[in-house]
Amino acid sequence: MLEAGESTVVAKETPFDELKRYVGFDPSDAVQLRSLADPLRPHLPAIVDEFYMRLVQHAPALDVLKQSGSTAHALQQSLLHWVQDLFHGVYEEEYARRCMAIGRVHVSIQLPEHFMIMGMSVLRTAILERIQTLDLPAARAKMSAVNKLLDMELTLMLEAYHRGASELIRASERTGLEARLAESEHLANVGQLAATLAHEIKNPLAGISGAIQVIGHSLPPGNPHKEVIGEVLSEIDRLDATARDLLIYARPKPPVRKRLQIGRLLQQLLMHLRQEPAVQGLRIRCDGLECAAEARIDEMQFRQVMTNLFLNAAHACEEAGEVTFRLSSTDAIVRIEVIDTGCGMPPEMVEKAFEPFHTTKAKGTGLGLSICQWIVESHGGKIAMESRQGQGTTVTIELASEQ
Repeated sequence: MLEAGESTVVAKETPFDELKRYVGFDPSDAVQLRSLADPLRPHLPAIVDEFYMRLVQHAPALDVLKQSGSTAHALQQSLLHWVQDLFHGVYEEEYARRCMAIGRVHVSIQLPEHFMIMGMSVLRTAILERIQTLDLPAARAKMSAVNKLLDMELTLMLEAYHRGASELIRASERTGLEARLAESEHLANVGQLAATLAHEIKNPLAGISGAIQVIGHSLPPGNPHKEVIGEVLSEIDRLDATARDLLIYARPKPPVRKRLQIGRLLQQLLMHLRQEPAVQGLRIRCDGLECAAEARIDEMQFRQVMTNLFLNAAHACEEAGEVTFRLSSTDAIVRIEVIDTGCGMPPEMVEKAFEPFHTTKAKGTGLGLSICQWIVESHGGKIAMESRQGQGTTVTIELASEQ
């Protein structure tokens, strides 16, 4: 009887205790399991052999175990120790921890959980058949105890399996996030460096260009140095374009959008692009530019996108081939396609086409398509590329249409 001021201390129920209560596992079951240790001991190696005979007949499970690097003998010994452990008679927290460890091992070797369930079913059947064959006293109580224990074993293994699988997924996601953050930080640093370099380059270039033009104008007609002056100015223009691309990539401006008729804009752009040296000798087709489709776009940014795509197509065709501008629309989407019959690209190059600083050209920053992608996506649109080596390339842009 408790004295005044005294209180009882109730032990907190552990998850394993709760599981035992749920399946009805009590001390009498532990007694029945202990009584099976000696009668079943001679039969356990045969039960394990039977299990592995079934295993080797199931190719997917066998492949998983082979890939884990474990030998058949080592696996059989581990399973034999586990089966022997079933009948040692002490079923407390340490026993539960050993069960959980088995589930984690199955995660580490990437064994699908349904193999665990099937394997437990095979072992359960083999053990119960041996108990029936031995004609032991209280056989029904013994088989009931085995069923309860194996139910708890499977529950603990599956719980550990799911925990381990979740931990692996979280670790993988964390690693991926850290990699993306590192890449973003690296690109931000590169972008800042690019912006600084571009800014420092553009002003001197303008001065150099002006000085070279003055020198060129001072030369009399027919002077052989005029051609050299022209080449220098051409290279200055190329450097200026590179600096401009770096600035756009490093410090992109949000689009200032207004409602425009896409077909009319493309027709105006093509009139200008036909004068480009890279276009001379190419066949240029227009399909559907009379379409009245409209979209809300930043005109200057959109012109830059289409100029980049058109010149890429022209360079891919070199001095022969065909470039097609195709415009189509539905109630929801305006679709623009730039199609060339040029050299095309293998799949591994197509996958990297929109990555910054990736280029197949001898001259170029590799930023053109990255900038195109940023502009299109900042308009809420999509850009995609399809290409076949030796057959040509198609770049497709989809924008929301304006009704």
